Amino acid sequence: MRTIPLLSLSLAALLAACGDATDTETSNLDGIEAVIETAQSQPTETANGDADLAERGVTLLSWEDLMPEGEEALLTSLYEEFYREFEERMMQQQSTLMSAADSEAIDLSMITEGSDLDTMEQIGTFNVVEDLNGKSVRIPGYIVPLDFSADAEHKEFLLVPYFGACLHTPPPPPNQIIFVTSNPPAKIPDIYDPVWLEGSLTTGRFNTEMGDSAYELSLSNLELYEF
Repeated sequence: MRTIPLLSLSLAALLAACGDATDTETSNLDGIEAVIETAQSQPTETANGDADLAERGVTLLSWEDLMPEGEEALLTSLYEEFYREFEERMMQQQSTLMSAADSEAIDLSMITEGSDLDTMEQIGTFNVVEDLNGKSVRIPGYIVPLDFSADAEHKEFLLVPYFGACLHTPPPPPNQIIFVTSNPPAKIPDIYDPVWLEGSLTTGRFNTEMGDSAYELSLSNLELYEF
């Protein structure tokens, strides 16, 4: 049975990053490494499983397979630049608050939840592996619903490589998110559980409120991931 070797490690690192947005540069770099390591997760398959996929014309993918050559180094550079700019903004914010304190007029709205300093933008590119366009693929991951459904059935949702991203942790890059469409609507299991998805993969730009994607998958099969 397949495994996702680095998902648990990545989850721990990302949840830790959700705590204090003013962590040191070392902590920030740890978060960068967690995202890169997640992208490098390599699922494994039994021989019978591989043969079955080959017979059905389905390509088994890891998340690393979605990133073109050189993308990991570029992503690391983008994260480092983001955190440098973020720390500069934090320093400016602290200076502003100190000035406000001197005048006994601190405006707490400047650092309220959902403010510019409380959220983190999506980092990464829409660079894709063009050879994957139009291929039937199978890939593991976690589901992010895009809307509420009382019967847990959805026509559109996201597939991401790790669970636990929050406001203080950037969402995965666009080429590490898959926008999924399903007709008829898919019955979504518990979003805390990883799943296997199969379907036809398309490259492009797909924008949602939860994060933008460089890939779309037209769903043909969904099943729970078994450890």
